[in-house]
Amino acid sequence: MSLITACPACQTQFEVTDEQLQAYAGKVRCGECDHVFDARSHLLSSSAATAASEAVDPQPASDAAIYFQVSAEAAQAHPVPDAPFEAVMPELSIQPDEAIEPEIPAFLRDVSLEDERPQSRVTPATPWAYSLLSVLLLVTFFLQTLYFSRTTLAASYPHTKPWLQALCKPLHCEVGLPRDIAQLTIDDADIQEHKTRAGVLVFSSVLMNHGEVRQAYPMIELTLTNTADEPVLRKTLKPEDYLPKTVDASNGLAALQEQSAKVLLGVDEKLVTGFRVAIAY
Repeated sequence: MSLITACPACQTQFEVTDEQLQAYAGKVRCGECDHVFDARSHLLSSSAATAASEAVDPQPASDAAIYFQVSAEAAQAHPVPDAPFEAVMPELSIQPDEAIEPEIPAFLRDVSLEDERPQSRVTPATPWAYSLLSVLLLVTFFLQTLYFSRTTLAASYPHTKPWLQALCKPLHCEVGLPRDIAQLTIDDADIQEHKTRAGVLVFSSVLMNHGEVRQAYPMIELTLTNTADEPVLRKTLKPEDYLPKTVDASNGLAALQEQSAKVLLGVDEKLVTGFRVAIAY
């Protein structure tokens, strides 16, 4: 038996059968607007259906299959409850054996995790090589210490001076005396006219060694000035210039000792009114 139902969304009327209504419990989909509704709740009475048929050309019976897509298999797999309405949509499921695997490029298929770059072979050094290297480093450090401290060692331990000189001979170095100017001072500096010789001044002073080791004799820088404090004569005195003839300058000034210095200067004493003195190496 054919019945007439109307879509509540677009008011389109369609012809349905009892079989179609029972297949989805009355749930149908409008072919015009795709709205799903319960056709049983929107059936038209015979009078309304007659009036509608006069106003609007009825759809051919064959079009009902197009507007209402029904499937018995889908209805059995997904039964639709009477109320409330829920649209029945087919579900797509993928079985585990049908899982899609990403395609691996051809140039990566032959790459194995075990393929690694060959490691460079490092031959471990033998223990005697480390020992020999350590000995060489110690000897080098010891020789460097002797070379740079030879002067202080010779002054502090005089008996080592011959050995240090023997070591310095192939290196063309010398074992001299320490030259620590901070350990030396000059005091009692004075200039007097010579008692018997005219035009000659006598400069005298005392050098003192305050250190614990023997120091080399320094040079004395003497500057004579006039009344305007302008230099009249500037002279640098070497140890052999101011030391007495009986003193050997190569032996140096002994620790905690002092040594007198004296030198004669030929200059017009009338021009000299003052002087400045300093020591340096």
